[in-house]
This record gives sequence, structure tokens and C-alpha cells, in this order.
Amino acid sequence: MNADIVVAGSGIAASAAMLYLRQSGYSVIQIAPPEKASEKIGETLSCSANRIIKELGIWELFLSRKYLIHDTVFSAWENSSLTRQSRFSAGEGSNWSIDRRDFEDFLRSHANHSYQRRLLNKIQNCSENVDGLSLELDDHTVIQARFVIDCSGRSAVIGRRFSQRHRVDNMICYYNFIKQSDTEIDPTIGIMVEAVAYGWWYSAVLPDNRMIISLYTYPDLVPQHLNRDLKAWLSVVYQAPLTSRRVESAGYLVQEAPVAVDAGMLIQEDISGRHWVAAGDALVSLDPLSSHGMTQALWSGCRAAEACIKSINGDYSAIDQLRQTMSLAIKAYQTELLQKYRSVQRYAEEPFWKRRGSLIFPMEKAPGKAGT
Repeated sequence: MNADIVVAGSGIAASAAMLYLRQSGYSVIQIAPPEKASEKIGETLSCSANRIIKELGIWELFLSRKYLIHDTVFSAWENSSLTRQSRFSAGEGSNWSIDRRDFEDFLRSHANHSYQRRLLNKIQNCSENVDGLSLELDDHTVIQARFVIDCSGRSAVIGRRFSQRHRVDNMICYYNFIKQSDTEIDPTIGIMVEAVAYGWWYSAVLPDNRMIISLYTYPDLVPQHLNRDLKAWLSVVYQAPLTSRRVESAGYLVQEAPVAVDAGMLIQEDISGRHWVAAGDALVSLDPLSSHGMTQALWSGCRAAEACIKSINGDYSAIDQLRQTMSLAIKAYQTELLQKYRSVQRYAEEPFWKRRGSLIFPMEKAPGKAGT
């Protein structure tokens, strides 16, 4: 089986790539094992995503989803006082609070009309040859692809075969989706971020009126088995004065122990090769503090697809140029992230903040030494 372009994965980056490729005229295969139906964290969509959604031709359809506009951020970061800031951008528009699972299903449903074939398989092996990449699937099917876009998430099924994948840290996220017990109360719409000695809290109201509360910390800084102990979780929640006050004053109840997920950063040493390019979390798993994870997935999925089309059309520098653009963006992000964590001087001596302020990022290989 042959294809001009293979898209590996089924998340946001993969859907963006598939939507971008629908008018390319090239043969495209998506390899996407079925995902388990589960609630996903990640509900803040930056205004920077608006132009990408428009570029993909689904802006009006996106607006019909009736997601919440989230242009207000309440923050207690550099000091304990809660400040309010508008994030509306005159150039790019509003930020959004979305239902993550609904948004992914929305993108996937429209991408479904654009691919020529979708295989519900896993990639078992991958090797390079003069014509591109040869992919062997778990049913022994072999696909010869001129280019592959790795949108396989944190597993990076293509990239890790040609390059090292570095873990920067082992931060963890504990989160709850909670419901109101008193629906007569109108909750305040907006994001709230609260720095505490042992990490930072994030909370936001969702389109269905539930609230997400999440704690970002290190496993050794909170009680063991926190994700299985409601009493311990409640104790940790009430150590965050502003977050707990928001929960209580808006009539919400925390009734279950949290879900625990890996929130550590992962960075691909090589983000592209001669016949492949990474996008989304396969490229870099961002610190959630940036609130740009979904935007990064949309952008990198589109740009990876664009680079593959240009390469097929004879612009053999397209992937290298994209590599340079991505590398500069990642370096700028790293600098900004360190500055943000180091700005919390009131907890500068606490273990969490010492670790976040001294993160060491892996060195990227010099241009021209990219993995194949």
C-alpha cells in the first residue's frame, strides 16, 4: 500500500493536518488506533487559535458549538492578591472555554470527510528507504509513504524511532470536574490561577456549567495516593484559599478523589527528518501554564501538512525551514516559562518553585544533523 502522506494519530494535531490536506490532491492515509472514550483535561483555547480555525475553513461551524468566551483571567501569582486581567485581543479576538472531548470530536468529524483512508491500527515498525518511510502495522500491513506527519501524542511513535525524546520534569496534575449543588448561583466566568507553596491551581467554568479544578505539583510534595483519597484531596484543596473559596461561593461540591495525569514536559531532540515531521505533543509537550497546548497542536499540524505538500512539489527546504521556525518558537517558550516561574518570589525557597525556576532543557542538535 502506498501513500504520498501518512498522518499518524487521531488528536487535535492530526485532525488539523488532515483538514489542511483535504484539498491537496495527494493520497493521504491516517493511521489512528481507536481512543478510549474518556474525559480529557484541557479546556482553554487561546485566541491565537482563531486564525488557524479560520484557515481550516471551519470557523462558522466552530462558532455553532456555543463554547464560552473566556477573556478574563483572575490571578494570584506574584503575590497573594487576586488581580483581574482581560485577555481579549483586538487582532485575534476572544479566548474560549471548550469541552475538550467535544472539540476533538468536532475536529475529527470534519477531518473524516477529508482523508482518503483511515486505518484503525498501530504502527509496529518504521524504517527509512530512498523513497520515504516504510510503516509496518500491527496486522502486518506495510505502507510506503513519501512523508509521515507524527501526530501520535506523547508516545511519538515515529519521532522516537529516529531521535531521542527527553523528559524535562515529572510534574503531575490532579484534577476534578465538579458540579454545582446550588444551581441558583451564577458562577463567575473566567480562568483563575493561584500559586501556593506546593504548586499552582487552575480553575475554570465549562460550557456545561461544571467547573474544572486542577493542581500542578510534584508527586513527592503532596500526600501519597492522593488520586485515591478524597479526604486527603479535600485537605489539599482547602490549603488553596482562593480556589477553595471560589468552589464554595459558587455552590460547587468536591465529591470524588481526583484523576492524576502526567504533566511533565517532553521534548523531541530532532523534530523532523528527511521524510517525517512531528506535530502536537509528539513535537513538544508544553507546560500547562502556557495554555497554548491545543493552539500549538492546531498550528503545528497545519504547518507540518503545508511543509509536506511543498516538499512533494519540489521545495525540498520546506521541512528544514519549518524545523527552524519550530525550534525558535520552542526556545522562546522555554525562556518565557522560566521567567514566569521565577517571578513567584514569595515561594522562591519552596521545593516546587526552586525546581520550576531551574528547569534544564535539552540541547537541540545542530541544523544539518537531523535524524532521518
